Amino acid sequence: MTGSFVVSLDFELMWGVRDHRSVQNYGDAVLGGRKAIPTMLARFEAAGVRATWATVGLLFARNRDEMLSFAPGTRPAYEDPGLSPYADIENRLIGENEQADPMHFGASLIDRIADTPGQELATHTYSHYYCLEPGADTDSFEADLAAAAAIAGHSGHKLQSIVYPRNQMSDAFIERGAGQGITAYRGDARSWLYRPRSGAESTRLFRLARFIDGALPLGPKQVVQPDRDGQGWNVPASRFLRPWSKKLAFYHALHIQRIETEMELAARQGRCYHLWWHPHNFGRNTTENLVGLDRVIACFKRCRDDFGMVSRTMHDFTVL
Repeated sequence: MTGSFVVSLDFELMWGVRDHRSVQNYGDAVLGGRKAIPTMLARFEAAGVRATWATVGLLFARNRDEMLSFAPGTRPAYEDPGLSPYADIENRLIGENEQADPMHFGASLIDRIADTPGQELATHTYSHYYCLEPGADTDSFEADLAAAAAIAGHSGHKLQSIVYPRNQMSDAFIERGAGQGITAYRGDARSWLYRPRSGAESTRLFRLARFIDGALPLGPKQVVQPDRDGQGWNVPASRFLRPWSKKLAFYHALHIQRIETEMELAARQGRCYHLWWHPHNFGRNTTENLVGLDRVIACFKRCRDDFGMVSRTMHDFTVL
């Protein structure tokens, strides 16, 4: 089998960061990410890069009432009630629609993604569901996925792949996903550094170790091989494309080099390289982040020309 290059994006806007960031201190990054999405899509289309856009179901809504009308009746009883977004919606703490509140609505961007060749719309759950946080359970998770499928179907889209928010997953939740028609999921990277953890378990030490491994070989090269298990196709993550910052420009150069080295190894070995990020990671320092993306795409094109590497969405593996 020829090597595969997989890109998946966690498309969340504020729903993915609302538990630890605010509109005041992060809204500019979210809005910048919105502006960067059309540019990313243009880059992907020009280079023939297929990508999976794992989209929070709430973003499909055309207005606040639609968010609530599609919301599941069975909801998670998190020990930390701040993890659930529904109170904010019910108490009208978000705007009425995308024009009034572009940080919480994304239907126009979803349409743009769907209209771009080679792009897959996947699910990131309806509410940005945290599977490993205390109070989460498989019944409310299944109801959440059913809501995501319903609101996407209302817009004419079928969701067949999933990215679990914060990469929190377990066999029990993956099994429920398969029961909702999910045929592919982004598994965790193959290293002790990246095994799924709850927020409390993701200590500063682990975060620092993952950060270092992004540039220096603290762990193994993240060349992976998607495989089919009893719950569908596991398309493991390789690496998170970290955002550029002026203070860490030297780190970012090493980070891109590590990605290039790993991608070429995957191409040579006929294996898979799965890169992921959030659009809002490009919301600040957009120009510099796009330069990094251009290097990644250029590396893929070399691997395609020299070794036959193919760009695939997560769903593509289910139909090979």
